[in-house]
Parts: sequence; C-alpha cells; structure tokens
Amino acid sequence: MLAAYNPRDMKISRDWLSDFIDLSGIDDGALAARLTEIGHAVEATESHGDDCVFEIEFTTNRVDAMSHLGIARELCAALGRDLLPRPSVAAATIGDTIPIRIDTPAMCSRYTGLVVRGVKVAPSSAKIQRRLEAVGLRPINNVVDVTNYVMMALGHPLHAFDLAFLQGPEIVVRAAKQGETMTTLDGVERKLDSEMVVIADAKRGVALGGVMGGENSEISERTTDVLLECAHFNASTIRRSSRELALYTDASYRFERGADPGDTIAAIELAADLIVSEAGGRKASPIDAVARVVEPKEVSLRRVTLQTSSAGLIDLDVAAGVLSRLGMGVAESPDALVVTVPTWRGDISEEIDLIEEALRFHGFNRIPSELPRVTTGDVTRNVWVDVEDRMRDILSGCGLSEVVTYSFIPPAQNALFRSEATLDVTNALTENISSMRLSLLPGLLQSVAYNWSYGIRDGAMFEVGRTYHVAGKLAEEKHRAAFVMFGARSDHWSERGRQADFFDGKGVVEVVASAFHVELEWERVERSYFSADTAAKAMIGGREAAVAGVVSRDLLKAFDIGSGVTLVAGEIELSAIAESAAPWTMTDVSRYPGVPMVVAFMHKPDLEYGTIVRAIRAMEIPQLRDVGVWDRFVPEKGEGEVKTALGLWYQTLDRSLTQEEVGEVHARLVEKILAALPVRVIT
Repeated sequence: MLAAYNPRDMKISRDWLSDFIDLSGIDDGALAARLTEIGHAVEATESHGDDCVFEIEFTTNRVDAMSHLGIARELCAALGRDLLPRPSVAAATIGDTIPIRIDTPAMCSRYTGLVVRGVKVAPSSAKIQRRLEAVGLRPINNVVDVTNYVMMALGHPLHAFDLAFLQGPEIVVRAAKQGETMTTLDGVERKLDSEMVVIADAKRGVALGGVMGGENSEISERTTDVLLECAHFNASTIRRSSRELALYTDASYRFERGADPGDTIAAIELAADLIVSEAGGRKASPIDAVARVVEPKEVSLRRVTLQTSSAGLIDLDVAAGVLSRLGMGVAESPDALVVTVPTWRGDISEEIDLIEEALRFHGFNRIPSELPRVTTGDVTRNVWVDVEDRMRDILSGCGLSEVVTYSFIPPAQNALFRSEATLDVTNALTENISSMRLSLLPGLLQSVAYNWSYGIRDGAMFEVGRTYHVAGKLAEEKHRAAFVMFGARSDHWSERGRQADFFDGKGVVEVVASAFHVELEWERVERSYFSADTAAKAMIGGREAAVAGVVSRDLLKAFDIGSGVTLVAGEIELSAIAESAAPWTMTDVSRYPGVPMVVAFMHKPDLEYGTIVRAIRAMEIPQLRDVGVWDRFVPEKGEGEVKTALGLWYQTLDRSLTQEEVGEVHARLVEKILAALPVRVIT
C-alpha cells in the first residue's frame, strides 16, 4: 500500500512494544530519553487513547529498527531486559501449495508464499485498527490490515494476492520485459524496464516486486482465498525501481535499505495466523523458494581495539553483554570476541561497527574527549606535490588566477584535443561526466565560457592537475599545468590594454622554464585546436615539454565563446620540466659596464627567430653576455620578408670594453650569421 507517512519519522506504540518487552517501571519520558541516548531520536510523543506513541527519527541504515520488534531489541540491550517469547504458531490445516519459481536470483534471493482459504473480508478488529491508526496507517480491511500490521510489528513487508485472480495458479519471480506495462494498486499504468523485478503468474505480471502490488490481483470484498507473499529482494534493484517510477512506499523504503532475508517464514506464519483469527479460514504450510542463501556474518572484536576506541572504559565482557542482548551470537576468548551477526543487522560488517554498538549503549557522552596521540616518524616527501605547488606560485606570479575543474568531462571534448583512447566511467550519472580528461584545456575553456556568458571579456586563468590515459591494461596519470588568456593585457593599470597574443602564452612557458633552470627550444607545430601558424611547442632534449598557441575559431564556437576574442592557451608537461630541472648555480656579476648593440635582419617567414638565436649562441663569443628580440615585423597575410631586430649585450668581468673592441666583435658576429643563415643585414 502507499505510505501514509514518512517512514524515516516512524511512530512506535508503547502498547504495541509491550508485546515484545516488559516495560513496567519505566515512564514515558524516561523511555523516550533512553531511546534518544542510544541513537533513535524521539522527536515527539503523543497520546492515542490510553497509549503513548513515540515519533522516532531513524538513520537510514537502521532498517532493522523500523519496527516494534526492532525497537524492542534495542531496549533489551539498553535496559538489560529480555525479549518476551513470541506466541506459538498454529499448525497448518490444509495442504495447499502452488509452484514458485525464481528466475532472477540476483534480484530476489528468497520468496515465501502461503495459502489461506475460506476467508471473509471485512473490517479488522478494534485492536488492529487502533494500533494501525496510532502509528499513522489507515485501516482498509482485515486481510490488508494484517499485512501492514505484521510489517509494523516485525519490520518485513508482505503482500496479499486474491488467489482467484492468479492464473495457473503459479508464481514466477522474473525481470520485467523491456516496455512491459502494469497497473499498480494506485490505479496508475506504469511502464517497466528489464532492470525491475516483477512477480508474475502463468501469463502476466501481478505485482512490482518490493514496491507495490498489481491492480489485477488486489484483495476485495469478494476475496475468499488468499496467497500471502513475503520475499527478500536485492536492495539496489528496489532502490532503482522506486526512483525510476517515482513510486515510494513503506515496502520499497525497507527493501531498498536491506530487509532481513532470514525472517520470511516467521513473518508469513504470523500474518497467516492473524488472518485466520481476523477473517476466518484455514491456512496451509509455507512454500519457501530459496535461490540464494544469505548466511549470518562473523566479525571479530579485539580487546585492544575496543579499549583504545573507548579510552579504556569498555572491556570485552561489557561488549559481550550488549551484543548478546541485541540478539547476536558471541563466542569469547581472552583477547577477542567472535560475533555472529544475525541477518537482520545488515549494517554491521566490520569490527568498528561492533565497537559503535558497544559505545552507543555505554554512552558516547561518557567517553572523554581528547586529541589522539601522534608520533613524529619518517615523513615521505611527495615530489609531485612540491612541483605542483611551485608551479602554482610561478603561474600566480604571472598574473593568472587558479581554477579547479572536474576530471570527468564529455567524451566529445576529449576528442577535440587528443586522438588517443580514453578511460570511460561505466556508472556515470550523466553523459557530461562519463570520460576522464586527457587534457586540462577543456575545463579551462568551460571556465572561460562561463565567465564570457556573464560579460567578462578579460581574463587569465590556470589549472595544475592531472590527466588520465590508457597504458596497456592499466591507467596512467600525467601531471600537467595549463593556462588560458583572453582580452586586454597590459603591464600596468594606467596603460591601455592590448589584446593577448601568442607571445603572451610563450612568455608564460618561458617564465616557468626559467624558474626551473631549463633551456627550451621552440618549434612550430600544427594542432587542430590552434589556429594555423599560431602555435609552437617547447622541446627539452627532443622531448615535448609544453605547447602554446591561439585557440581556433572552431574550438571557440564549440565552447560557446564569442568569436570576437583572441584566446591564447597553453599546456605544460610537469614531468618534462621537473625531470630536466637544473640545480641552482651562482655566477659572477661584472663590476664593469656593458655595451648594447642592435642588428636587424630580413629573412623569409620560414626562418624562425629561435633558429637565429641558437646560431648566435653556438658561436660562443666570450664578450657576448645575452641576446634577445628587440623588434619584429611580420607583413600582413604572411607575404614578403620578415624583419627581426636583435638586441645584444657585450660585457666582460675583468675590464670595460671599448667601443672599438665591441664594434670589431659585433662585425665578426654579423659576418658569421650571414655565412650561416639565409638572412641579409639592414642595419
């Protein structure tokens, strides 16, 4: 049936609790306080006739406590009392049986059925109606009320079918067929898929397993023969079905959190006895189909771990008493307990879970608060953390702002930057985060697009992070840094900004290289995501260390960035930089003045500036201290010759150079350049 309340804020009747535990001598306030102390917060109490009803907020992992029996177990441990014996089960009076088959063990491990014949559907007794109303459920009729009553008493959902409407009659537990439809008890036709579990008869589905029964087999005033169902379903299957169909019930809430797979016989026998008592008729023996046995777990609890966690206040004998009263099997040894965890406690799987149980009943507030002891041992230095932190400092010093983006991106974005295989996320929530990134640039461009959409037209950002690659049958991480610059750039706030260009990106890479004392060699490169003739790669001994360029118009369009902007981007391989870094060295500083000289060349566009500079440095002229670009002119559309002007600095450590000496050295240098390269001097 549909839930009449939020199952997490469940109501518990004191009168009903008394069926399971003796509560004499404890008033309502003390009982509420003790329940709150052990982790079941009592949000409110209310009177219902002579009964006191506690409204309790349960944590979602404690489905075992979402019943009167479950709360009674908790109170046994908290109050040091025992569970009252359950009433004996009446013997079967008929031999009816129907075939039950589980075709999908992964979705349903156990299905128990029981036939009751000759019932008369009518209102249920005053006691059952009163108790159901006390906990917020609306009475319907004696058969349906019993299934709800047993669920609230023992915690396991049940369902009742009108046996006359089952064809065969037989029960088949199977996966739904793709596109199969079913009208549920709420009168809504629902479209199912193959990842939902269906309870079917010989010809069609009659219930959506673990969620809601079907309209075609519901109990009515004409019902005389009933088939009771009590099953155990896979929690994730029910959780997915409930959310996919937006159908939330008392049953689905419990099944998707792990109902007890071991109590189906007890629950269905109690339900059958109550139906016979309420509606007359005769019951048969249970029909138990088990596709997969769920055994109780064994977990060890060590004395030293318990005492450390409890500041020495709790010993094994105290823990053994608590766990035994909670219904667990306890085998004691001098230094540990071997605890058999019953199937209804699916939330317990590790030693720390048992420690939490002992602490919960001892009282967390009684454990002293103190800082844990720590010792200073050997500290393993993480080289990559140091490199990444240093890279952040350098890029921040270049005027860039750090951003952090997702490592998961759409597969289509990876394809824009790399042609290699990708690491895909098999359980991704959406397509937009289904692939691990091969480059940091997609995330940065998304950040630019976001800022652009808010009218920000100038910016410079960087990210230091990792990319993820396929390496045979393994995955490989690569440490990288990337940056983007767009809009106006200037060296001072008072200057009129110029548009970012390729040389801004190249300059960032060179600042990084300088900080790590690395020599770079630049080469032209063509990349699909850069505009033609606007990109270069930095090499270190034949290894690519970085790339920088102007992002292409097509890529800007793909990221919804305005076409009127020039966006410069670059990516740096941290491993290439860090592994090539040279040690710090000191050099002498000359006390004598240097002499600047300028020389300008005309040459074809295919002769790169770096080639000219490398040729000059290869001459190893002792008096030449430095060389760099002074000016450069490239004709529009790349037609005609390029003018490159170089600035040279001549200086020695032991004396001042005369103008004549510099002129002679400079003239010889120019002659060597003319002989080595296809250039002509214009000054």
